[in-house]
Amino acid sequence: MADSQTNEQPTNEEAQTGPLCRHIRSKGMYVYTDGVDMGFEHDYDNTIFWCLKTMKSFGPDDEMVERESCSCTTRACYQSL
Repeated sequence: MADSQTNEQPTNEEAQTGPLCRHIRSKGMYVYTDGVDMGFEHDYDNTIFWCLKTMKSFGPDDEMVERESCSCTTRACYQSL
């Protein structure tokens, strides 16, 4: 039994995470800097995201547009890059 406990399987949420949806946007994507592309990894915790499909802070599935939820491949409106 000890072996089965050490070989933990990833949870469903972890297994279904992919790259960000192609429709997620933030203001930081449109600000030009010194040419250093910092991407979404360096956004602040209070970054406001919106969806290009709805142009609002919620997607076509009426769920919030967030970095974590918009990388979930099981989300109905998710489209990979």
